Amino acid sequence: MAITVRTGAVLKSILNGSQETQAEGNTVAELLENLGARDRICDASGKVRRHFNIHVNDGEDIRLLQGLDTPVKDGDTVTILSAIAGGAETARKVWLTFPKSLVERPFIWEIGQKFEVVTNIRQASVSRDIGLVGLEISGEEEQVNKAIDFLSEAGVGVEPIELNVVE
Repeated sequence: MAITVRTGAVLKSILNGSQETQAEGNTVAELLENLGARDRICDASGKVRRHFNIHVNDGEDIRLLQGLDTPVKDGDTVTILSAIAGGAETARKVWLTFPKSLVERPFIWEIGQKFEVVTNIRQASVSRDIGLVGLEISGEEEQVNKAIDFLSEAGVGVEPIELNVVE
């Protein structure tokens, strides 16, 4: 059974220096075991360490599924990302304004997939006509900046948050 396993540049050492490989297993736990990465990804109690995010296929986080017991099958894609990207770690809080034409596009999910960043929605108000989201984006400064540039270039309004939204 061949499952594609992907990771960002920071974690490519768990895939023997590659950002993508093929592996086998019936669950995410078996997949990690077969990759020889379970001890690195999981803590002593056997749970995924909090600074790792594991997604199956269309971005489904295993924490919202069955955890390490989440089944995988031939043709699936498992993505392993580090919530702590290393290097110059930063967190930026921004207001995102989505015009009507962009409200339904999953931009926050997209930047989590395209860049090695962790997103945390701090506040949101979304209707069919406009979206206003207070978002914290953390990761390596270069990745955070690329994510913000991506949003801005796509037509999303991006402004820094001056005050704490939810603390």
